[in-house]
Amino acid sequence: MEIKFIYDSSQIKEREAFGYATSLDQHYINAIDLSKETLTERQWAELAQKLNITVKELIDENNDYYQDELKDKDFDEHDLLQLIKDHPQIIRTPIIDSEKYAKFIKSPYDFNEMDMAFKEIKKHLANKGESDE
Repeated sequence: MEIKFIYDSSQIKEREAFGYATSLDQHYINAIDLSKETLTERQWAELAQKLNITVKELIDENNDYYQDELKDKDFDEHDLLQLIKDHPQIIRTPIIDSEKYAKFIKSPYDFNEMDMAFKEIKKHLANKGESDE
């Protein structure tokens, strides 16, 4: 299963979480490092929808850029998507994005739970005699 791992490698905790992500069994990790690349406005909108949040909730309100430049300003969704595309450092990260769902990672240890969940899903979806166990 392919998992997009959206993170900011300039943050030590996020690099640590990326290390855990790469240790997941039998998953291809497609890393998207926001310090080096960005997503389109459409991709951000789709990710917010998959996370079941508003575009504004993608933003880390503790981020320095947000505090210095954006706090207490009113933006519509289109403006927010443009800001996120132009300043991806304001995004709450890390985020995992798989085909079926997306989730904010609060701790690198979330991957232990996630890997067990993926194994359980695979076990239930496998044809009789095809599961790993």
